[in-house]
Formats: sequence, C-alpha cells, structure tokens
Amino acid sequence: ADYADAARACAALAPLADELMATGCSAYVEAATGGTRAAYARLRGALERAPQAGAAARLWSETRLAEMAARLGDAAGAERHFKAALTLGVNDNFLLAAYADFLLAQRRPREVVALLGDWTRADTLLLRLALAERALGLAEATRHAQILGERFAAAARRGERLHLAEEARYLLELRGDAAAALAAAAENWQSQREPRDALILLEAARAARNAAAAAPALEWLARTGFEDERMRRLAAELR
Repeated sequence: ADYADAARACAALAPLADELMATGCSAYVEAATGGTRAAYARLRGALERAPQAGAAARLWSETRLAEMAARLGDAAGAERHFKAALTLGVNDNFLLAAYADFLLAQRRPREVVALLGDWTRADTLLLRLALAERALGLAEATRHAQILGERFAAAARRGERLHLAEEARYLLELRGDAAAALAAAAENWQSQREPRDALILLEAARAARNAAAAAPALEWLARTGFEDERMRRLAAELR
C-alpha cells in the first residue's frame, strides 16, 4: 500500500509499455487513492482502444473495471465486466474469487455454487463456495467448512501463512469465532494491505467489539481516500 512509489513505478513504465498496460497501472493506483470514477473512465477508454490486446491483458482490465464499477454502486456495469472477463476462457483464481464476492454481496449465492462447484481444490474459492452453500442451507456447507479448517490447520503446522485473509473470513463467517478471526486478520495486515485485507480487518474488529484493533485499516482508509461504501459504513461504526 505504498501508493506514492507505485505511482512512480507506473510513470516509469509508461514510455516502455503499450497504452493499456500503462493506463492499467496508473489507473489502479488512482482507484485506490480516491479517484475511482476517473480511473474507471481512463481504463475503460484504454481497453476500448486496444482491440488487439491479448486475453490476459483483457481479463485483468475487465476484472479491475468490474471491481471499480461495483465500488461506484454500478452493479449492472460490474456484472457486464465480470461476464466479459469470464467469456475470455481463461481460468483465473482471482477473477472467480472477485466475481463470487460480488455475487455474495448481491445475495445471489445460488450462482456462486454454480460458478465454483468444480473449484474445491483452491482454498480461496472453496471458502466462497462454503459461504454460498451456508446461505442456501445446503448440507455441503458443513463438509466444506470442515475441509477448510483442516487445510488451514495443516498449513499452520507447516509454518505457512499464505491465506490468512481467507482464514480470517472462515473463522468469522463459518466458525463464528470473532476473536480468532481478528487475530488472523491483524496478522495478515502485517504483510498484505490490499482493500480486501482492510475489509476483513474492519469486519473482524467490529464483530469482536474491538475498535482499537481496526486502527491500521482505519488509518489506511483515511489516508488513501479509498472509495467503498461498505468500508465507510464499517469505519463509521468503529469510530
């Protein structure tokens, strides 16, 4: 979350890259620092002017546009961008996770089950599948939650802490253990500071009734001007 250095790196990239890559770099930083609407317009324009772009570049751009549109409250636009990315035929864990999160936020768990039913080997996707199954009252939710717990425990024994944000969500939303979720989210924040990492820290702090623990995410939100109504509501409650 060192956006000043990120912006300088994007500026250095600009003369070396094509328009879509250069714009994508700077627009992503702009969207993280209070300029979501302008960043969305710039990236969308660059994508429209790059019909020759490869599938990987288009997938990245469409996914980021979808996230920006969702944060701007344009659910229909976000849906269009997610579906455009999915039609590219590239299996991408981040895209599937982001679209699943969008569907869960839209209270469309049945579509998440259809989307992720064959992706149980990936912890990040199994988590979202289990959350959707629980929302639907499906028996598979219990089994999948148990598998997740076993995987996280095994990773901890090996000294691996690669999916702490997902583990925090598992502890909070599937286990109902707010204190453990907050501990995992706080540890995760030490090395991962993307918006979704701030979100789980805020949610866990609220659930644990420990506003002080949310201080790093609250500071990040205030410093960057990150635009996300869900996080803003959480921050207001915690303050």
